[in-house]
Formats: sequence, structure tokens, C-alpha cells
Amino acid sequence: MKNKLHSFLLDWTINFIKNKDIISKKIEKVENGKDGFDLYVKYKDREQYFIIVANIADIDSIIQRIDNSHYFSIVTLNSKENFDIIIKNWDRLINFKFLNIIFVNPFSEMDKKWIVFPYTHQKISDESSLKTGLKAMFQMVEPIEEQQLITRITG
Repeated sequence: MKNKLHSFLLDWTINFIKNKDIISKKIEKVENGKDGFDLYVKYKDREQYFIIVANIADIDSIIQRIDNSHYFSIVTLNSKENFDIIIKNWDRLINFKFLNIIFVNPFSEMDKKWIVFPYTHQKISDESSLKTGLKAMFQMVEPIEEQQLITRITG
């Protein structure tokens, strides 16, 4: 089931990236599994690595894989658990200048995803309202747990 879930999120991510690029046409190559990452995208002006994980409970192993020399995206489900893990580890995540986190629920009746760039978000937001602002973005997409998504994609 985990493989089916991962494949579904990988396909969703590829479609999202390609749709986002329809106008700018900057994508030169999309590759699965390059350098041990789930997805690699070569744009005309940068390279980006994607870590696709439904549940980010093991945030330490994810953080160990990213650095400030490349662009990284973490694609994860828009679950309360994932949101709480990001908030708890916020001070670690703001150190990565080129990191974004894409929270998704492909079946949401509202928005399907929201994206946060911890480094940038930290710079532009007031610390006292940070959690409130992130929670407002979280609430724009219906939450979904791993088991709910598995049920949806396996019927």
C-alpha cells in the first residue's frame, strides 16, 4: 500500500510541476530517483530535488538530506500531524534558503495544495503571528491522513 501511495503522490507531483511550467517552459528534464531523491527536475535556471513522503514523522532523516546548494521540495499530505511536525521543527527548517514544503490533498473540495518557504516566510512574517498565518494556510486545504488517501486511491 505504501508503494501505491508513494506512486500516487509522485505522479501528482510530476503533474503539478508540469502544469506550473506550461507558460514559462523552463523544464529541461524530469527524472525519478536521481541521487537518491524521489524526483529531480532540471530547469533552465536551476536544479530541484523532491522528497515525497506522505508522513514526515522522520523529519530528521529528511533534514539530513537537504543543504543550501540546491533547491529542495518536500511533498507531503496536508495532515494535522505533518503540520505539527513542521511547526515543531520550524527553527531547523528556516536555515535552508532554497527549501519549500508542499502540503497536498488531491481530493480536497477547496484548494488542493499550499506551499510554504520556511526561510522566506520567517523573514517576512512577524514571529507573534507566524503560527496563526501558517494555520490559516493549512486550513485552505482540507486535511487528509495517510489512511484516508489510501482508501481514496484503492477504492
